[in-house]
Amino acid sequence: MNILIVCHAGKGVGLGHLKRSLVVAHSMQQKFGAEIYFLVQGDSVNKDYLSGFEYQFLESNKDLSLMIRQQVVTLDIQFIVFDLFSQHVPDNFGDLLEELKRNDCKLISVDGLIDYHNKLDLIFIPSFNFSSPPDLKIDTPILFGWDCYLLNIKKKQIKWQQGRHVLVLTGGSDTTKLGKTLPGQLNNVLPENTKLNWVTGPFSDRPLFPKNNKFEMLNHQAPSALDELMIKSNYALTVFGVSFFELLYYGVPTVVFSPYGNKDDNELKVIESEGVALVARDEVDAITKLKTLMDNDKLAASLSEMSKIIMSVPGEKKFTQAVLELVV
Repeated sequence: MNILIVCHAGKGVGLGHLKRSLVVAHSMQQKFGAEIYFLVQGDSVNKDYLSGFEYQFLESNKDLSLMIRQQVVTLDIQFIVFDLFSQHVPDNFGDLLEELKRNDCKLISVDGLIDYHNKLDLIFIPSFNFSSPPDLKIDTPILFGWDCYLLNIKKKQIKWQQGRHVLVLTGGSDTTKLGKTLPGQLNNVLPENTKLNWVTGPFSDRPLFPKNNKFEMLNHQAPSALDELMIKSNYALTVFGVSFFELLYYGVPTVVFSPYGNKDDNELKVIESEGVALVARDEVDAITKLKTLMDNDKLAASLSEMSKIIMSVPGEKKFTQAVLELVV
């Protein structure tokens, strides 16, 4: 089985699509012994991410559809997995999908392409929250739920312990420039024995730490993996995204918020109601809630246990089972 994985990555897009695609790649390789090929459109990312796979980068202004056609013929592709940034889906993409279907390619979309449902074999939504538009009749199987998250997990879950290590994640691109203001705000509110680990994404500017910071602040510049930082953290503050669900898996008591307007409101309401994290309105509210969390061991322990329970089933198992049903 030769599989082409097509995804976006880079400035303004981040690494979420690529990270999920890597989970898919490893699970398909392990389950089926498949040959995996990557086509990544956007800024060239750290090539260590793609170690062990054949890959090609494509500039943002190049024709993605044309490159897919070429790859399918050259590599004798039978399966294509798409994890695309919605705003960068090529024009006439439907024509490409129809052509690929005529050539007996199985087509799977991860986290999107709902409008092209009748041209796909499977839509896999790494989210607990999905509702089909009321006027859209979908015959293609759609899978979603808490057991559909595709997480790049490398460590075992551990029991939470009280401490002062705080992890801050603002996304691969930090598109809202939280790095300019958030460190100073944290410095004003958190206790002096805090040890803050700030992660700067590969497409983000370095954070502006205050000159007279009252506690230790360390900047981790585009680390290849976050697992080690996560399991050593007693608390976390993060923007809503893929890494948030990795924190839930590890049981790190977390404050989450979305700096991207109201687009994540529905998901955040469910998260709050499930009792797996503290949900904040914005960065100011997030800092207040983080301070509250650090002062309440009972609350932190509860969040940790609930989050580990709800994220106990890895999404790659459900994904590979769905693929198996397509090939038998």
